[in-house]
Amino acid sequence: MKSLSPQIKNTINQKLSSYSSFPFPVEKINSRQSWAANRLWMENQQMISKRNGKKSRYHWYCFSFMVNTFQRMLRLTDFYEKGVQNAKNIVLREIPIYLPNLPQAFQDFSILHLSDLHLEGIPDLTNRILSVIDNRRVDLCVLTGDYRSALHGSIAPTLHSLKTLIDGIHSHHGFLGVLGNHDDCHMVNPMEEIGIRMLINENCWIHKFNERLQVIGTDDVSMYYTDQALHALEKAHEDCTIALVHSPELYDIAAQMGVDLYLCGHTHAGQICLPGGKAIVNGGLKNGSQYYRGAWKYQHMQGFTSSGVGTSGIPIRFNTRGEVLILRLRQGSPTFY
Repeated sequence: MKSLSPQIKNTINQKLSSYSSFPFPVEKINSRQSWAANRLWMENQQMISKRNGKKSRYHWYCFSFMVNTFQRMLRLTDFYEKGVQNAKNIVLREIPIYLPNLPQAFQDFSILHLSDLHLEGIPDLTNRILSVIDNRRVDLCVLTGDYRSALHGSIAPTLHSLKTLIDGIHSHHGFLGVLGNHDDCHMVNPMEEIGIRMLINENCWIHKFNERLQVIGTDDVSMYYTDQALHALEKAHEDCTIALVHSPELYDIAAQMGVDLYLCGHTHAGQICLPGGKAIVNGGLKNGSQYYRGAWKYQHMQGFTSSGVGTSGIPIRFNTRGEVLILRLRQGSPTFY
């Protein structure tokens, strides 16, 4: 960090101090301090870190300029309003997931999966989501990143909407979340304060009777990859394990480590697709580009890439639907793909 300005160094030191109050064992505090320092450095340097070791700088403002220009042009046509209405038309999908190693106690265990909320992108999106869920009770709610649309600026509006959303969901075993590429490290503490247990390259267990289900969550690997994500997955072989990763890019490593179910998002299923659902853009995926939407299987591991709830860039969708997922775990062999 020798090249950092005194102002950035001070910000990092303040951030590390805030992590000392986490109610976790010392070893986890140290792990999170290391993660926070590295993530904050990448954010301040606008650095993209990929799994293949490639590092580059992202040019968010240039990208925003191009998106805004395209949006102004699209507004001159009838397609814009149609796309906006498509984006608001969120669907609830209930899907059975068959896992051979599922403990008997977790038969019909229900998981509400929310991804890519981008809460400030569509007006009144929080209430739309709650309306779709319609007071259904679930065993667990998991959130796989991208809670806001911007990469910079105040996180307060997003946190306010997120708290309203969490308060309106009935989840027996609570809420587990991971960060996406639109989320910054400053969001972790406030999200835990409103009731979401964040898994930052960490694992936890859901206990039911005398059996347990492991959940491992990693930091975003689409822009902020570190080997800490791989180390987090090393415990997958110990139990029936669900991995929460923002994007499908760790699919092969997760399978190798023994993950049973891989839940992710990031791609929006293309958001703007050709007729038939063929994505024009798949979220910039290199690894796992074939798993940019829906249910999939790799070796023994099953996966599901949510098309997300919200939108990124422009609040429109074509030939895709924003979705809220309720996954029901069952013992047995997969019956689809």
